[in-house]
Amino acid sequence: MIEILVFAAVSTLLYRLGMGPILFLIPLQVLYIRRGKKAFAAGAVLSLLLILLAGLLLARRWTTADPAAAGGGLSPAAPFLILDVAVSALLIGGLTLIQLPEMSPELQAPRYPRVTRLVIATVIAGLLSVPLLLYLRGNEPFVTGVQEFIGARIEVMNSAIAASQSAAGTAGVQPLQTAALLELINSILLRSYLFYYFLVLAFSWWLGTIIGARSVGRRPGLTRIADFKLPDRYLWPLIATLALVVLTLIVPSEMLAVPAWNALLILVFLYGISGLAVIRFLLKKLNVRPGVRWMLIAAIVILAMTPRIGLAILILVPGLGVSEVWLKYRSKERSNV
Repeated sequence: MIEILVFAAVSTLLYRLGMGPILFLIPLQVLYIRRGKKAFAAGAVLSLLLILLAGLLLARRWTTADPAAAGGGLSPAAPFLILDVAVSALLIGGLTLIQLPEMSPELQAPRYPRVTRLVIATVIAGLLSVPLLLYLRGNEPFVTGVQEFIGARIEVMNSAIAASQSAAGTAGVQPLQTAALLELINSILLRSYLFYYFLVLAFSWWLGTIIGARSVGRRPGLTRIADFKLPDRYLWPLIATLALVVLTLIVPSEMLAVPAWNALLILVFLYGISGLAVIRFLLKKLNVRPGVRWMLIAAIVILAMTPRIGLAILILVPGLGVSEVWLKYRSKERSNV
């Protein structure tokens, strides 16, 4: 019981330290690997309760310190509390779903490849998030709070730009337009939030499994990234999402653009991992030393983050992964089972 309390407390602490959902799942996954599904379930429920309790305490402190908000009790903070609990619950639910066949064999859940389970969990999270998004977008205190938060930081950036221009005696850089930038941020977040959900879920499961297995002296038993190959059937969803994205560029439609862009980002990421695995295989076939191979892979990842070269990398590497559907680069094919 003490171990469950410790892992749940660490999970909550990571969530409240500003790391949000990025790391808080990892202690829960470690707990599952070490102690099994009952300990995982207890730790997950305890983490949700602690996250809610911490949110209530912070909200009470905020409303007490703000005379304008104090009259409304916790109502101004309610949408933020709901968002916190909903995000953490969706992530814990996703982590459970991708391991359900192993957690509860008696349910006889289909043993799809792990990458397919991750995609299914993301689709379910997307469907469940629709009511939450509609509620938050229609909640005036939430919208106002987010606009004020982002607007204050835009003003700081504008002040810094004005100060630097004044010191240098130059002009020409226009201040950031708050309304336009807020609209752009909203569009980007909507078109990528499920992609980030997928990344966080995959990373937390992967790293938590490795840490948990090593903590009890076992091998993680995971498919190495170097051996990763996306099943050929994923080519059809890629074609469909590309067609939808092109359609939304011609005929703007937020209802289609949000799922299309999220799906495209996820598929491009998966094919990118497959492309990196092909590059590593080809380098190994050319007898390039392991250290040099990893340096080249790291250089490709870094270049993908640069403004100009990055676009070419983000097209070519996933394209290499897609081409393996027809060109069997690796003599011994594997899939992410």
